[in-house]
Amino acid sequence: MTFTESIRHNIVHCTNFRDRDPRSAYWWYVLFVTLGAFVGMILDFIIFWPSTGEGRVARFLSENFQSITDFYINVMPITTFWYLLNYLPILACGVRRMNDQDKPAWWFIVTIIFVTIMSVIVFNVTGPQSAELMIVAFDPSASFNEINSALADFEEYNRTSTILSGIQTLPSLLIIIWMATRGTIGPNRHGEDPIA
Repeated sequence: MTFTESIRHNIVHCTNFRDRDPRSAYWWYVLFVTLGAFVGMILDFIIFWPSTGEGRVARFLSENFQSITDFYINVMPITTFWYLLNYLPILACGVRRMNDQDKPAWWFIVTIIFVTIMSVIVFNVTGPQSAELMIVAFDPSASFNEINSALADFEEYNRTSTILSGIQTLPSLLIIIWMATRGTIGPNRHGEDPIA
């Protein structure tokens, strides 16, 4: 399956959780979503971020790092919309990849839900502390001692974030392994081999 075929296929079959998909259907679509997110981030930065000077960037970031909702709505609205737009197609394709390997699709769905919940937890733990650090870091009148003190405080929260991120990493690796594994050769209970 080519890049454009994968995009068309996954959009058309975004509610199909029954059939099988080859690896190329998933990975080309992941590339498409990643490229779109990159463009979305650039547009978010150009359109929604304040101009530099007089501490506007620091205030903007510190205000919007307090909660995950504020961050996604105020700092990255285009990118957030892009991800939400592609959530169902990528979820359905992941389920079809699990079907291709004749594995229970619930493993993929539960893993995605776990990774999403852990991302929210990590953000809620580190977001407010990141906001405080940004206020000091972007303040032109901040002294060297104030910056060092803020970094020392942040280091403690960073350890917690590292532990939580580590808990999130194993399921993420499972998803990569599952999506990279060749499906069963020949037909299985979910249909014909998509490569045949």
